[in-house]
Amino acid sequence: MNVVPIEANSPKLLIIDDDEGVSDLIESISKEMNFAVNCVYDFDSIGCTYRNFQPDIIFLDLMLPGYDGVEVLHFLAEAGCKAKIILISGVDKTTLASAGEVGRLHHLNIVGTLKKPFLIEDVEKALLDEADTSCRFTSAAFQDLFGAGEFRILFQPCMAIKSLAGQGVSDVDVCVNWYGQAGTSFITPRQYMPRLETAAMVSEYGHAVLEMSMKAYKNWLQQGLDFGLSIRLDDLLFRDSSLPSYVMNLTKKWGLAPGRITIGISESEVLSGDTTVLDVLTRLRINGFNISAAVSNPETPELERLLHLPVNELRLSKSLISNVPGKVEAEFNVSTLISMCTKQGLLTRAEGVDNEATFEFIYGCGCTSGLGEFFADPLKNYELEGFISKGDYEFSSTAYC
Repeated sequence: MNVVPIEANSPKLLIIDDDEGVSDLIESISKEMNFAVNCVYDFDSIGCTYRNFQPDIIFLDLMLPGYDGVEVLHFLAEAGCKAKIILISGVDKTTLASAGEVGRLHHLNIVGTLKKPFLIEDVEKALLDEADTSCRFTSAAFQDLFGAGEFRILFQPCMAIKSLAGQGVSDVDVCVNWYGQAGTSFITPRQYMPRLETAAMVSEYGHAVLEMSMKAYKNWLQQGLDFGLSIRLDDLLFRDSSLPSYVMNLTKKWGLAPGRITIGISESEVLSGDTTVLDVLTRLRINGFNISAAVSNPETPELERLLHLPVNELRLSKSLISNVPGKVEAEFNVSTLISMCTKQGLLTRAEGVDNEATFEFIYGCGCTSGLGEFFADPLKNYELEGFISKGDYEFSSTAYC
């Protein structure tokens, strides 16, 4: 896992939850958002950790071994806690709301609740306001986007699973981070995209990412490297009817085959019913581009409709794939979704393949491709070239031995 540099003024997050899987997931997300993080798994450790760490925000599970969250709220109130508190639990919404009211009656700053199981997007949304306050950058910082060298593009190898069992790179995923003037700490797209939207610069940003990615891709092809290119675009770009023409002109400029390029979009945007979005996606597919829709909930009733729209790949999000092995219901839902896609002739791409157990599970389900820490973190241009040319992806999994 990449270690995110933490600045002295980074907001501090305390996670109080006895479920280490949940804590690890929240910790991973929050570190990407430049939080300093501390975790507590039992009631007895809360006091010392709280006083030493002095968090800005707290994620509090309502159920701890031998104790409940209301007792923790009493402690925090007595300690004069001013941190923002988000309550998390698998209890019903009414009980969650009641616990929140208890906290407010004790003059605690209860800012929200999350009902388990929750999605990565739910955690990001809960943390976004605090993260933005800490970063303190404004739209003015984006006026000279790439000219200032503040954005850096990385490439994460996506490995073939179904056909080659992780032994070959099917394509690379484009990752973009913003590094600021000091260049020492970075901010992820989840944080800076809302600011770009506010500044009405999403189109300029998206076009620049497409241009730079295709330029790098052309260089790899000239070196004899053979894989595809996958670029996730902001949903707002798909409401611009000129997008297909722009993308087609770029591929002609760099002499690239549209069939080797995958354009990513969110599930919600595909299903939005917006006529411009449908028009854009249809034109891209007619001209040979691949369209990948990110899915975070395998139980959505609209999945069947998604299978009949101009999409030829479903991208199973990290929140859907993480910690699936060993959980019967999750395994059933994901395996059913992959099977459904296979029958419909759709490709499947799994994010968050971070360990051998997860790899073996998606391999057994017949998933087409996957990316994650088990294979490789996002790489710089020259690192990717070395990764592929040296064959640094010989894994020890027994799934295909």
